[in-house]
Amino acid sequence: MKNKYFFVVFFLTFVSCSRQYHLADISTRTYRIEKASFPVDVTAAALIEPYKLQLDKTMNDVISINEEELVKGKPSSTLTNWFTDILLDETQNYYNGLIHFAIQNYGGIRVPFLAKGNVTVGSVYELMPFDNIMYIVVMKGDKIQAMCDKLAESGGWPVSKGIYFEIAFGKAKNIKINNQPIEFTKSYTVAVPDYIAKGGDNMDMFKDAEITNTGIFIRDLILKNLRANHKKGITIRPNNEKRIVEL
Repeated sequence: MKNKYFFVVFFLTFVSCSRQYHLADISTRTYRIEKASFPVDVTAAALIEPYKLQLDKTMNDVISINEEELVKGKPSSTLTNWFTDILLDETQNYYNGLIHFAIQNYGGIRVPFLAKGNVTVGSVYELMPFDNIMYIVVMKGDKIQAMCDKLAESGGWPVSKGIYFEIAFGKAKNIKINNQPIEFTKSYTVAVPDYIAKGGDNMDMFKDAEITNTGIFIRDLILKNLRANHKKGITIRPNNEKRIVEL
């Protein structure tokens, strides 16, 4: 018994004194790889060359000018503000009623920044490589509260103009829709990606909502907006409005 007791004490002492490691932080950045480091198959390269030239021409087409680098971040940022404002403005063209605001899941924006200078078709594909479709969802204010609570739990998601809330202890408070306090029994209309509307990222509050499928890819909404503004001489300018504030 004494030997067993000594072993237990020794083991607990050893474990309690062992070094513990904790993840402190993660940072990401995108790096473009221009050439492969392995030999090229000449026959295959010759076969795809005509298609590659056409694709490069399309992807390198300049469709906008960005005045300053837009950066992705939480709870609000210049890149996420710009992105969701386009979703709201462009989706409104496919709906007769008022769309109060738009949201996008944070991971759906696939680059950490949009560089200053020329914005090409390829830039938009890097930003939104997925074939996600824009949905329009009508839901009550209590469901909006649940949605904002989910966003608050993860530190904030990209949201457009039209919505504001604060994060306190992982919950959403002081929610305002178009500068008015949220009403739980009132219906609101939200533009969301199909991935979210179908319950992705545990957003199950959308499942029983009234849903309209626009049939339009989110990427195409971005391309359409940039091309139209480029023809008018309108450039991309940062908007650092604080739509979600962490207290």
